[in-house]
Amino acid sequence: MTAESPDTLLYLGPPGTFTHAAVDLMTVPWTGPLRPEREVADIVFAVESGQAAAGMVPLESSVEGDVAGTLDELIFRSAQCFINEEVVVPVSFVLAVPHAAANAPVTRILTHSHAAAQCKEFLRASGASVDFTASTADACRLVAERGEVGLAALASSKGAEAFGLRVKQTRLEDFSGAKTRMALISRRLSAPTGHDKTTVVVTPVADRNGLLAELLACFASRDIGLNAISSRPLKTRLGEYCFLISARGHIADPTLQSALIDVGGIGAAVKILGCYPENPAISAARVGESTPPGSVTADVLTDWVARLVAEATTVVR
Repeated sequence: MTAESPDTLLYLGPPGTFTHAAVDLMTVPWTGPLRPEREVADIVFAVESGQAAAGMVPLESSVEGDVAGTLDELIFRSAQCFINEEVVVPVSFVLAVPHAAANAPVTRILTHSHAAAQCKEFLRASGASVDFTASTADACRLVAERGEVGLAALASSKGAEAFGLRVKQTRLEDFSGAKTRMALISRRLSAPTGHDKTTVVVTPVADRNGLLAELLACFASRDIGLNAISSRPLKTRLGEYCFLISARGHIADPTLQSALIDVGGIGAAVKILGCYPENPAISAARVGESTPPGSVTADVLTDWVARLVAEATTVVR
C-alpha cells in the first residue's frame, strides 16, 4: 500500500472497477484526491489508521450476496471503521478485446471470480478457457498490455473504456438488473437524517435454545423493522457464528439504543458497523417479488409436505 494523504478517498481498484464507478454515484461528490488500492484490507487499514479519510468497498451483490472478504475485514479486523453511505451500482458485463483483434474468435477470457459467477451461461456457451484476476479492471489491464489475439476481458464498460479496449459483446450477465451495494466507510458515524438504518454485529456469548429468537424479539417488541439478517462464522470452531443485522433507525434513536441494550442483556456482544441513510433503490424493494423454484405458499404447504414425506426414501450410496 502506498502512503496516503488524510483527505484521500480510496477505492478498490484499479481504475475502471464497479467500485470506482460507485464514487461517481455518491450523494455528495468527493472533492479530494482519489486513489485505487488492490485489496479491501489495505483500504480498511488506511481509513482506520487515519492515512485516508474514507474508502469505497463492495458490500453485497444482488446475485452472489454478501461480499465475505469485506465483511470479514470490517467485523474481525477493524475496531473503528463505520459505514456512512450505501451506494447502489448497476452491474452489467461486456466482453472487451484489443482493437487490433476485434474480429478474431475469443479463446481465453480473463475476469474476476464474482463476474464469472454472474455470467455462467455466457462463459459456458463461449467455449473459451477462463482465468481469474484480482478484479475485472485488472483483467482489462492485462488484455490491453498483452494485446494477444483471442484474449478478452469479461468486465464493466467503464473498465474497457479505462484501458482503451473495444467492446465486442454486451449484457452478458445471467440475471438482468443485477446490482452491487457499495459502502463508503470512515472513522466516524454519519449524523442522523431521519431516514436511516443501522448495521450491527451481534455475537452470542451465551449458548441456549431460542437465543436468536430472543435477540430478534428485542427489535420486534419495539416495532423496529429489520432490513436484513445474515451470519458469518467466527473462525474459531465449527458451528460458531455472529449475526449481521440491519435495522431501521439511527443509533441516536432512544428506541434503537434500548433494543441493543436488551440484546446485550440477554447474552450477546454488540458491535456497530455503521449508521447511514436508507438508499431508495434498496428500500423500494418488496419481499415476495421473486421466490426460488420449489417454494410454496401456505395454502398448499400442508399437502406439499405430506407428499414429500410420503415419497421420502433412503439415500442410496
